[in-house]
Order: sequence, then C-alpha cells, then structure tokens
Amino acid sequence: MRLEVRNVSCGYERGRPVLENVSLAVSSGEICCILGPNGVGKTTLFKSILRLLPIFGGEIRVDGENIAKWPAARMAATAAYVAQVHVPPFPYRARDVVMLGRVHSTGYFKQPTREDNEIADRAMREMGVFHLAARPYTEISGGERQLVMLARALAQEPKMLVLDEPTANLDYGNQVRVLDKICALRERGYAVIMTTHSPDQAFICKARVALITRERNVIYGGADEVITERNLYDAYGVRARVVRFSDEKGNVTRACVPLRDSAESEGKI
Repeated sequence: MRLEVRNVSCGYERGRPVLENVSLAVSSGEICCILGPNGVGKTTLFKSILRLLPIFGGEIRVDGENIAKWPAARMAATAAYVAQVHVPPFPYRARDVVMLGRVHSTGYFKQPTREDNEIADRAMREMGVFHLAARPYTEISGGERQLVMLARALAQEPKMLVLDEPTANLDYGNQVRVLDKICALRERGYAVIMTTHSPDQAFICKARVALITRERNVIYGGADEVITERNLYDAYGVRARVVRFSDEKGNVTRACVPLRDSAESEGKI
C-alpha cells in the first residue's frame, strides 16, 4: 500500500487554511513521523488524511486512487486511527474495547462472529495484552491502555495505522515498549503515520519525517536530512545539537541534545 498526500491544503474553515500545499508519502513497511510545535496543524492534517475534515485543495491517493469519494467502510478497512487520549466513561473490559475495532465489519447491532473474536484475540496477543482481556480498561496503566488501543486498531485489519502522539503521557519505560511495538508493526508490513513531540523517536524508528515549522512550512524527507540543528530552531525556536553515536553492534544513530540558554532570544545557531 502507498499513501500519497499531494499539495493538500486543509483546515476547519474554508478560506482560512491551517496548512497549505502539504506533500508526503508513506508505503507499506515505512513509518512517517509528523513533527512540529503545538498548534501548527498536525492533528488537522491527520483528520484530513482520514477524511474527517474535507480538504480545500490537492488530493490524497491510496495506491494511485483518489480517496475523496470512498465510503466510510472502505476507509475503515484501509486506515485505523489511534487518538492521543482515550478514556471511556464506563469500565469496559479491555477485550470489549478491542472488539470495537470490528464494528466496521459487524455493524453496531450484530453479534461478533467466531472469526471476529479470533481476530480480536490475535491482535491482543500481538500487542502483548491478552492477559488483560478481562480487566476493566479504566483500571489498567497508561502504557497498557495504549497497547490495547493499538490492538483495537489492528483488529480493524487495516493496511495503515494513523497514531496521534502514541507515547504522550507515558513514562520512559512505556514509551520504549510502545515504540518497540510500532517498529515491529512496520516490520510486519504496515504503513504507519504518527505524530510525536520527540525528534529522537523519528531516529529510533528510522522514519521519514514531515517537520512543520512555526511558519507552517513543511519540510519532508528522511530523518537524517530533515532533523537538523537549523530546522529544529526554525520549528521550535530552541538551539540543539544533533549528535551521532554507535550502539553495541556498531550501528550509527542520532539524538537531539538541547543546549543551555537555548531560548529563541538567546541567539542564533
């Protein structure tokens, strides 16, 4: 599968676009990280890709086909969305939350089939949360909750996952666990688009990057070419160094190290 966003302009009110002329692409077995400061339009772009918001210009294509007139069921079978925060008002069992991923197949008023149950159980096992199946979703940890939501997305049997800050509000250990699962999904052939506030996660995931600056310009390319000291300053208004280091196997990776007195008023890079 290949998703292409071609010169898309999007927003909430026609005539006042939040983003203009955005182009990016992600294929099966790839991760695309969308980076940028708060309020520049990352979630708006997500909603436009998922057709929750109409686009003002450009087009979005999957395998060369414009998705503008796709029915909701076809969209649900292609892309699954995981929101940043999800706390249901009732203490549903974790497995019941995962079963919601089958609604596009079963409908709201039909009983799940044996196949639906098997798909939900398999998704929970893949995310390592099958042991939580009978636990109230509201009583499990934030990291476990996020993995349950990923399992729900997998239960849709999509080709693409759209993840809005999947590690937000998680401690360091749970961030690592969730990222490991996301990287494993890429290796299984899923296309993944995710927002994150951590440029380091794009390096960890070996991702393509769409960096939205404060002026709402979009810089798109590989992590090594997009996440530079200059571009970090343009996006966030802070100075940082991008450092290279090798792991125990000799693989070279990168990380961002903020500098002291790095506020915008303190000077240039």
